[in-house]
Parts: sequence; structure tokens; C-alpha cells
Amino acid sequence: MTTIILCGGSGTRLWPLSRAALPKQFAAIVPGGSLFEGAVRRNFDLGSGFLVAANEGQTLLAATQLAGLGVTGYGSMVEPVGRNTAPAIALACMMLPPEEIVFVAPSDHLVRGLPEYRAAVRRGAELAKAGRLVTFGIAPTYAETGYGYIETDGETVLSFKEKPDAETAARYLASGRYSWNSGMFCFRAGTFLSELRAHAPEVHAACLAAWERAPSKSPLRPTKDDMAAIPSISVDYAVMEKSRLVSCVTCPPEMLWSDLGSYDALYGELCPPAGSPSSNAVVGTPEPVSVQSNGNLVISAGKRIVLVDVQDLVVVDTPDAILVARRGSTQRVKDAVDALKGTDPGLL
Repeated sequence: MTTIILCGGSGTRLWPLSRAALPKQFAAIVPGGSLFEGAVRRNFDLGSGFLVAANEGQTLLAATQLAGLGVTGYGSMVEPVGRNTAPAIALACMMLPPEEIVFVAPSDHLVRGLPEYRAAVRRGAELAKAGRLVTFGIAPTYAETGYGYIETDGETVLSFKEKPDAETAARYLASGRYSWNSGMFCFRAGTFLSELRAHAPEVHAACLAAWERAPSKSPLRPTKDDMAAIPSISVDYAVMEKSRLVSCVTCPPEMLWSDLGSYDALYGELCPPAGSPSSNAVVGTPEPVSVQSNGNLVISAGKRIVLVDVQDLVVVDTPDAILVARRGSTQRVKDAVDALKGTDPGLL
């Protein structure tokens, strides 16, 4: 089995920690190393092969962190232009034999329950060997509005759902039929490419042209023009929502998965345990001074932050920007990033 680690995300909801030059998967956001390093560690021993798909701006970051882990002999695909997950996976699959089992893992997720994770991947590989396209759901623990959902009956996929509003998410949770869409997949390389050709022929044709004309195939480096000619589309839209070969492995809550897609999610990972003197979550130094303040996420880059009688805030200090938001609203940091594109794009 070959593991493909996708590095293309930009993590805009974690601005100003995550930026174009240092997106969240490579930044020191959680203790113990970057999210990318964590993805490499938990996936490296799953199979015989390892392939990293990254854009040109991330390739050096990935190579540097891989070298720090002592990882060598991996495959690489360099995207001169990002075109979403379906083209990235297709081009990586074109580098492999058609019968190769492929496990696709995002580089920016956090997984703490490794035995449960490995058991889920093993089950996914079994289904992939039987010709299935496997997606991985996460058994939900609360009514999250920032994730897509998968409706299932056992391992049978009934439908895919977009990110819901709060009322719909609560209904999904209560029904017991829905899981969070993790963005992880497993299939034979040839099966995926066949289904891509059947359900998104224009994407398959453009990827094939980019593969055939690539001036370098080890690492794979499509030309910028050929890459730009590929339609930008997610693997869910291109294949998974259309194919009749899709199965779902639902991962248990004990896998302790998070995509760390917002500061709310980061607070959930870093908050002190119940009964601690303070419920503030702190990253960086110096330690903040807190007066009657609880439930806050404080990230410091060297300034002393003082909290006085405030609750449930996110305060992120970086050398050139400070973010202050209320917990529960941090999905809207992306709106602030959109606003900055017109007023101060250098901060992105």
C-alpha cells in the first residue's frame, strides 16, 4: 500500500498563525511537532510506499521536515498550481501501478488514537482490495457545522451532505446515521482513475495530458500551463458522490480525530482538563496574566498578554498582526482573511 499525503491546504481559518508561506500543516500549532510531521509518523509504517503531494511553495517545507524525521526514499508530486483534491490524487495515482492500494491522508489533521486509526485503515484496505472506493467517516461527538457529513447504513454510503446549519447538524447527530467526512480515502489506483474517467472525463483527460507531458516524473512536475488547464474540483464532487463503488469505514470517537479547522477546534485540543485552576488554553511564552478570565485561547509570540474579566475569547499575537475573536465564531476568521485580501494582502 502507498500512502499519499496531501499538503495543499492553506488553513485560512487559523490566520494569523497559518499563512501562505507557512500554512497550518507545517506550523508549530500543537505540542510535539507540526501536523505534517504527525501525519508522516502515523502513516509511515502502514505500507511499503510513501508519496507527498505539495505545491511549489510547500515542497521545501515538506522536504525539510521529512529530513528532520529521517525519512528518505519517498515519492513526490509538485503542483505548480493548486487544483483541489481530485487532480492531486489523480496525478499521484498515475505515478503508481493500477493494482496498487492507495491510502490518501491529509497533512493537516490531528489523530491521537493510533490503534483505532490503524484498525480503520486496515479495514479500508480490505475493502479497497475488493474493488471499493473507501471514504472514512468520524463518529460525531457533537453537532459540528464546519464539517461535511456522510449518511451511512453500516459500510454502505447513502448520501454526502454539505456543511449544515446548527439545526441540521443537531438532527444529524441525533439520528445516529451520519458521520463527519474526514477527507481520507482508500482504493486501488486504477479503480480510482477508472471512476474519475467515468464521472469526470474532462478532469481525467486534463490530468492525463499533464502527466504525459510532464518534463519530470520523479519527482512528478507538471508544467504550469498543463496544471492550470485541469478543472479545479474536490474528490468528493468529482468521484465519491457519483460512484456506485463507494463504501465508508466509520472511525470511533476513541480515534480522537480533529482537522483543527478553526480556533474553536484548537481550544478543544489544548484546553486544560476539568478541575484545573484555569480553563484558559495557552500556547507560547510568556504566560499570560489572567484576572477573573476563563475559557480563553491565548497564543503569544513574545508579548505579555493580560486578560481582565473576559471569557471565551481567542487572542492570537504574532509579530505583525493580532487576532481577537469570540469562541464560537472563529469559523468567520476566513471572512477576515477575505477582507484583508483587499486592504492588506501582505499579511496573508
